[in-house]
Amino acid sequence: MTTVNSASSGEQIDIGDGVTVPAEVTARGTFSGGYRAELVAAYDADSGRYVTRRVVVEADDGQEVTGERLRELPVARLLRLATQGAVAPYLAQHPADMGKAGPTTETLQQVARVYRLALLSGDAPTQAVAEWLAVPRSTAGRWVTRARDRGLLTVVDPRAGKVES
Repeated sequence: MTTVNSASSGEQIDIGDGVTVPAEVTARGTFSGGYRAELVAAYDADSGRYVTRRVVVEADDGQEVTGERLRELPVARLLRLATQGAVAPYLAQHPADMGKAGPTTETLQQVARVYRLALLSGDAPTQAVAEWLAVPRSTAGRWVTRARDRGLLTVVDPRAGKVES
């Protein structure tokens, strides 16, 4: 993949824990060999994540869209890039140095938001909290637990075998 652009729809939906996200996201990529792809994904409340709804592949003149090329298309990567592009503006609205304040109510609310957005974009949520707040992962894990205990974080990483802390 040589270039990728992401965009989102104007409609916003509330996914809980004080987080609103675009109802639909789009990623467009240009690939070596003269191919372009567009992926459109919509937020699915049942799964709690964006799911791919449409993929369009075009070839430059003189090229052909083949089964081999379609199998090479990184659909999961395009979906992740589209989702990350959708959540990035939200994270930019909040100061990243909140970790210095300790586990205040405001910080724990942000822990819940970062956790939920990381989960939405396919990132490891506790690690994302640690990186975003510039605290050790062990501290982030304790703060995730505190946010849950206070009812600020209501989602659990379905990929984890147990509640992540």
